[in-house]
Amino acid sequence: MKTFTESGPDELEVLLQAARETLEKAQNYLSKDGKIYELHDWVTVAEYCRRFNIPNTQTVSNWIKRGIIPAEDMVIIEELNNTRLIKAIPYQEEKVAHSN
Repeated sequence: MKTFTESGPDELEVLLQAARETLEKAQNYLSKDGKIYELHDWVTVAEYCRRFNIPNTQTVSNWIKRGIIPAEDMVIIEELNNTRLIKAIPYQEEKVAHSN
């Protein structure tokens, strides 16, 4: 096996670039209980309100309690002070209209 000093500068750059790409991909994922979550698909309650123009976080909390946002579209991260993440998708208007 060659060492880095025996390898050429181009080979080292290729390895470094591959490492950078792997780290970048890893920063976009969260692994919890054996399941992988793509972070751009999951947001906090506050961010969900900003993205979908919901007036306050209590509205979203009520949707969660009433099942308008299904359990499979939520995850709680205990290691981050029990932060609740919601799948960043809009919910059907007829469901939302009945919750207010």
